[in-house]
Amino acid sequence: MPRTLDPARVADLPSLNVAHELYAGLTRFSGRGVAPDLAGSWEHNADGSVWTFHLRKGLRWSDDRPIVAQEFRAAWLRALAPSTHAAYAGPALGIVQGARRFHATGSGPVGVQALDDRTLRVTLQHPVPWFDQLVAYPIAFPAPPRPNAFSGPFRLVSRAGKRLVLERNFNYWNAAAVRPSRLVLSTSRRGVDAILPRGLAPPGLPWIETAPPVAGPGWKPLPTLSVNLLWLVTRRPELANPITRAAIASLAGDATLNGLVPRAMPGHDVITSGSALIVTGQLEPETLTLAYTTQDPDAAARVQAITAALGRQGVTVKPVAFPTLAQLVQAAGPPARSDIDLVMLGWSSKILDAYNIFDLFPCGSAFNVAQWCDRSYDALMRQTVRTLDPPARYRLERGLLQEKLRRAVPAVPLSEPIEHVHIAHGVSGFRWSPIGFYELAGMTRS
Repeated sequence: MPRTLDPARVADLPSLNVAHELYAGLTRFSGRGVAPDLAGSWEHNADGSVWTFHLRKGLRWSDDRPIVAQEFRAAWLRALAPSTHAAYAGPALGIVQGARRFHATGSGPVGVQALDDRTLRVTLQHPVPWFDQLVAYPIAFPAPPRPNAFSGPFRLVSRAGKRLVLERNFNYWNAAAVRPSRLVLSTSRRGVDAILPRGLAPPGLPWIETAPPVAGPGWKPLPTLSVNLLWLVTRRPELANPITRAAIASLAGDATLNGLVPRAMPGHDVITSGSALIVTGQLEPETLTLAYTTQDPDAAARVQAITAALGRQGVTVKPVAFPTLAQLVQAAGPPARSDIDLVMLGWSSKILDAYNIFDLFPCGSAFNVAQWCDRSYDALMRQTVRTLDPPARYRLERGLLQEKLRRAVPAVPLSEPIEHVHIAHGVSGFRWSPIGFYELAGMTRS
């Protein structure tokens, strides 16, 4: 059940899911991007550092009072205030000019202005192509000015125990497109119209835990923006040679490294196009230590496969199991414990930058378990995340993959997790967006 319905404070998956039904933002997730929601249109300046959103005419809260641009500004400042303890304020709003200082100190100018009741202007620290997606998260929604005031497709009419009752909000600007007149949300798995992803994960680095595959009518496999990785700790003497790492990739996983880019990721075909050198041959290390967590239900089988593959080349793999992901993360770093060579640790994309699988590998990345560092990679990454034109950005990302990662092999993709949801026969209108998901301290996605 949701821990809170305050859009600024939601962090657990049930709260995020319900917040999206009760509240609306400037944009809303749709397919592989976003669609206009409370903002009917928006534009940015030539370099993408200033975004201007234009609210629709006649927007009203469920209690019939008008929704105005000033309420967005007030909500963002409240979310950034240290006393609010808003989990997503830094990841989602930190790119706004002055937001990081305000988030740390509670004072200073912030680059968000209400020019009038229907115009919101936002100035960023530097351009990011996906700012229209960041504002689709509840953290960027206007805060309810009064109890029981809702801006989204539904309004809350009852909350008791493990049961929420929502009814259609007829003041929502697009109420005509909201088909159900009533939603009953509970934790039951019997007699329900739909079962959504569990979305639960242990604490630690971003991870993915999907609902189990279930055979039978109604269950749908769905793509995610996640990947399971075998990290190669490049600062270990045994793995310092990129040819050795490439040989391991050819034996243990995807030697092309194309699997680093999930198939659901925008630009996948462009980014992964091109040939890759596949290195095979005898490996030099005699023994490699592989760390993993038993909380990953597929880990044992993958460890066995890797051990067998490397064993055929004369390399002994010594598995070290950790009962929890938190313990694995503590041991794997960065920096990794001095006796660990390989780390099996999955990744789910951050909030929200659909392209940020490449964020794992800069020298200063807190998630760079491989401890690999190439300043030219960092320079190309800085250019990539500031490139607004998608085709141009995909070509730069292809360079990150082909010219940098394929030569260095800091990590080997093992698999792409698939999500499963259940939709009862006759239920229509369900949409899935691989972009519309979340993670924070173990949070995964919606």
